[in-house]
Amino acid sequence: MKASSDTPPTEIPTRATTVAKKNEVRGGDWLAEVRWPDRENALAPGRFLQQKLGDIMVMLELLSSHDRDTVLEQQPQLDLPFGQCCLRLKLIDDEGLSQALAWQFGLLSPASKSFNFGKDLVVISNPLGRYADALRSIGGRLMSAWVKPGRNVLAITSAEVGEGRSHVAANLAISLDQAGWRTLLIDADFRKPRQHINFDSPQHPGLSRLLCGFAPDEVVRRIPYLNRLSLVTSGPLSPNPSELLSRSDLAVFLEKAREYYDIVLVDTPAASNFSDAELIAGAAGNALIIVRKNRTRDRSIQGLVNAFASRGIGIAGSILNVH
Repeated sequence: MKASSDTPPTEIPTRATTVAKKNEVRGGDWLAEVRWPDRENALAPGRFLQQKLGDIMVMLELLSSHDRDTVLEQQPQLDLPFGQCCLRLKLIDDEGLSQALAWQFGLLSPASKSFNFGKDLVVISNPLGRYADALRSIGGRLMSAWVKPGRNVLAITSAEVGEGRSHVAANLAISLDQAGWRTLLIDADFRKPRQHINFDSPQHPGLSRLLCGFAPDEVVRRIPYLNRLSLVTSGPLSPNPSELLSRSDLAVFLEKAREYYDIVLVDTPAASNFSDAELIAGAAGNALIIVRKNRTRDRSIQGLVNAFASRGIGIAGSILNVH
């Protein structure tokens, strides 16, 4: 599987509350705050919005109401679709038109207008580009050819640093949301976490707190501008991340999460420097390996695959990051 790129706190409960809730991972209505409506009644991604393109542009503050009316007045003479008229009159650029069309065709939720997303979220900033299209294709292949009940948790990992794990994990999660899949993205990188930055979300309490006893409904956050994506940030960085990740709490949490979501993606550190990636992939049971063109060494990939195979970790495939 290959993706090419166009461009490239919360209040902390008392100790008593934490202890009382520690075992809620193993049962109960632990995701009450992030339960999903029935699919038939939900506004699923991909549904065409019954709004005129000009009104969407005004809503997104790409056009003023006056400019919209000006385009409508001149459209009969120009004999062009509304978006092309905007371009001809130099009232909007290609990127703005791409954004508006993405909203109209249901690739993005209107609630994201004021969201300060990170620069890494190319699927949002350029939803009609080649990179977004490639990731939608990869997501479709994953869901049709690999993911099945009980095999829907994937560690997103790589052999070495700088190969784009967090970038791919975030954009793949968004593309899966856009396709209508209930998706959970977990930042399990306790070395250099990025997902709280990508999604403009508080880093605390996060996964590290969950592994120390916080209840899941305190750390799982809905991403407000997307219909079906939730996030668990890394939480406070632990002085002993490998020890924390080796606890059974991670596997227990992932086992419960797989029941609530169509797919769970877990962002990991690079495998070459720490044992974290292998611990996380072991708890997940499956891994998707990110490989960077002209950077990742063959022996590093083979070493990672062999290490995973020795632990019975399934390899869903690899994504070649050519950026």
